[in-house]
Amino acid sequence: MKRFDAQACIKRLGLEDGGSVQKAVDQSILDVCEPYTPMDLSSGADGGGLVRSAIMHTVIGSGEIVWRTPYAHYVYEGKVYVDPITHAAGFMTEDGWRSRKNVSKIPTDRNLNYQGAPKRGAHWITRAMQDGGIKTVEDTARKAVKK
Repeated sequence: MKRFDAQACIKRLGLEDGGSVQKAVDQSILDVCEPYTPMDLSSGADGGGLVRSAIMHTVIGSGEIVWRTPYAHYVYEGKVYVDPITHAAGFMTEDGWRSRKNVSKIPTDRNLNYQGAPKRGAHWITRAMQDGGIKTVEDTARKAVKK
């Protein structure tokens, strides 16, 4: 009688860590979140700084989606953050918008305004998943398992 090999089955279905199913899920999450991810006009004319960050810093198949910019957390939270001493978000210099170095900003009760709102805005991952993203990602995973 042939023994069932669970690890071989997992691998055959693409369910292992970094396997084809995880890769499909990771890409699907990026695709689902893109229309909800805020535009950042300081990153260039197309405003896709956060979107590019996720593409550049996410290792497809790792199971971790990463938006890595100095401002990603602030933009995700959707609140204006200010210097605790000056109570200003920043200041203009001839090199552009700046903040004091090595200062942890604190949140205010003021909401950020987003280009492309209301779809693009704070908590884009949560909102994308609530607006049908969970089903899309699950469907993607099911299709990837069947291949």
